[in-house]
Amino acid sequence: MTDGPGPALAISDLEVRYHGRRTPALAGIDLAVARGEMVGVAGRNGAGKSTLALAAAAFIPRVVRARISGTVTIAGRPAAETPVGDLVGRVGIVFSTPSNQLSGSKLTVREELAFGLENLGVPRPEMDARIDATLEALGIARLAERLPTALSGGEQQRVAIAAILVMGPELLVLDEPTAQLDPQGTRAVVELVAGRAAAGTAVLVAEHRAAVLAAVGRCLVLDAGTAVGLGAPGAVLGPGIGGRAGVAVPAVVALAAALGLPAGAALDGEAVVAAIRAAGPGALAVAAEALRRDGGAGAVVPGGPREVVPGGAREVAPGAPAGDAAGTAGWIPVREQAPAGIDVRGLRYAYPGGAEALRGIDLAVAPGEAVAIVGQNGSGKTTLAKHLVRILAPDAGSVHVAGRDLAGRSIADVARTVGFVFQDPDTQLFSRSVAREVAFGPRNLGLPEDAATRLVAQALATVGLADRAEENPYDLGLSERKLVALASVLAMDPAILVLDEPTTGQDAPGVSRVGAVVEGWVAAGRTVVAITHDMELAARHFGRIVVMREGTIVADGPPADVLAAANAPLLASTGLEPPPLAGLAARLGIDRLPRDPGELLTAAAGR
Repeated sequence: MTDGPGPALAISDLEVRYHGRRTPALAGIDLAVARGEMVGVAGRNGAGKSTLALAAAAFIPRVVRARISGTVTIAGRPAAETPVGDLVGRVGIVFSTPSNQLSGSKLTVREELAFGLENLGVPRPEMDARIDATLEALGIARLAERLPTALSGGEQQRVAIAAILVMGPELLVLDEPTAQLDPQGTRAVVELVAGRAAAGTAVLVAEHRAAVLAAVGRCLVLDAGTAVGLGAPGAVLGPGIGGRAGVAVPAVVALAAALGLPAGAALDGEAVVAAIRAAGPGALAVAAEALRRDGGAGAVVPGGPREVVPGGAREVAPGAPAGDAAGTAGWIPVREQAPAGIDVRGLRYAYPGGAEALRGIDLAVAPGEAVAIVGQNGSGKTTLAKHLVRILAPDAGSVHVAGRDLAGRSIADVARTVGFVFQDPDTQLFSRSVAREVAFGPRNLGLPEDAATRLVAQALATVGLADRAEENPYDLGLSERKLVALASVLAMDPAILVLDEPTTGQDAPGVSRVGAVVEGWVAAGRTVVAITHDMELAARHFGRIVVMREGTIVADGPPADVLAAANAPLLASTGLEPPPLAGLAARLGIDRLPRDPGELLTAAAGR
């Protein structure tokens, strides 16, 4: 394939319409990505980000069936007319779910990375050098000889990214590549991809995370399949464009907009801090009130189009609204259960043939408490969570739930008290409709039909899927499948709710909905334990944060204490960092942790 003139990727008047859908997933999209340029794509779930990524990588209509009009040109050649063999090695795509990416047939991470290079005919010495350099750049050299399927979800995602980057594509398309990564892993991916762009690779990245979008040169904002903004991230991710399109407005951008800073300074934390220091109390109070009117961090409009998934690749069905982004005003218990706590003593566990994952964990969670467990990928968080529902049994130590030792109890028995929502929803969904999926749990518990019906209706309303009850869960996108899995556990009305990465792949309304579920569950007297990399979620919706590193607990306390500036070195050693608001507050000398940008300005005005 000979490179033609012009940009590495050129999209003109692109329309994509999936079979059986009345409205197009994308309409009238024009975009060019030059060699050496990094362009972001933002928008709520279902806005068309994944469809654009699939089209840009020539997966539509080759792999994912859809009617397409307009043109997609890669290196000067029409993608639809270029033989697949000419695209392999030139275009690489990374999906948000590593199970869609990894071969599943390789015994080591090194073999997984070698797979693509072998197919490209890369000589062995060059192959080894590329693999070593890529593993080192992503901070996963230590995983080289590990079995890919035995890694944590975040570690698998880094391997999936490495397997594409190692092939050195000229056009790199990334669809939410950091969805399952800790902050340190996200930073490593951003730095590596930015380095590839600086060396001449064209990069198109669809993302929710501000840390990724802040690194791009230009950002395209999609809403209901159409482009509503294209420009510098600081300009298009603010309340006026991004916020109205359902994008989570970065805190620093929301503050910059409220303070009247130019778009060029919207992602400059130092400029925002300087503006806050220079403003008087009256001006800060006015800006804080403006932010409160916008919901704390820019306007986020709930609802919007949906995503469905044929054969593991996402397509979009725009149309029906998603419901209130806040989720629910509260949870009304149906099953009478006493408040339940958790007591873990001296817990140790090692996977067969692997390193010790838990090294003497002591953890007590009081009834009615909301605890967020954070830490880098592979720190033992999910392993600990699985012990709380007896999916795993300890090598040493004990786990008591509601005062009872879990030793010797069946998983089904424990599930009457503890509900567990997996990180990957596809490991727990099996029914032919959303309603049947959500109804399975309460009926399996033997609840009366009227109680089960009430719980199903309440759970679906809580997660905003009441209008999708008759659809097949596997016709929904990843973010909605996660909400189905959450609803299926909520409908069992457990005394304790355990969530493993509940906001992975969620847009701003989805994150708000998950936060509302946590607060509503606690308000009902129930207990919540969540494994999360979302530090803003942990700070805003949980009363306590537990930090893990290498199978141990290294910090435990209220968010304001754990995320204080004095703890920054400790958090960095765990691959974490405080949410942006915590860093801004520390620079302004504000002791308490603000929940949103408006609260930060109010605190600054009162100094």
